[in-house]
Amino acid sequence: MSTDEYRRGRAVERERAKKRANISGQYRGVLPTLYVIGLVLFAVVSLFLGPEPAFMVVFVSHLFYAGLIRADIKSLRRQGVKWGASRHLWFGAAFALPFVVPVYYLYSRRVIRRENDARASVPEEFAESDPDQASDEELEAE
Repeated sequence: MSTDEYRRGRAVERERAKKRANISGQYRGVLPTLYVIGLVLFAVVSLFLGPEPAFMVVFVSHLFYAGLIRADIKSLRRQGVKWGASRHLWFGAAFALPFVVPVYYLYSRRVIRRENDARASVPEEFAESDPDQASDEELEAE
């Protein structure tokens, strides 16, 4: 059988389900590291330069976090995750509130895990050990 032929059946459906099972956030992995770096920068700048430059560090870092969260949600949506209208709230909250990045990190892990579990679960009709072989009971029924 050539790869250009039309394929169908339970084995093909199982392969398609396996291919769709792996999603991940594109920028999700770097968020905790950048958050810690931002906290360290804030502490150092506030210690040596005072509160005004420290709040500029907060402003720039939160703008960066909001952009990363927006890009991460867009990458998840491109992979088929239905996010809903809360994606706008995550962006705004990351820009305005200090502890949204760790909360988003944990929440997106839950969303990704839930979506991967849903995609990995194959219906029982496709989970047979050998789909091309009919059982004796099915052959007798025909």
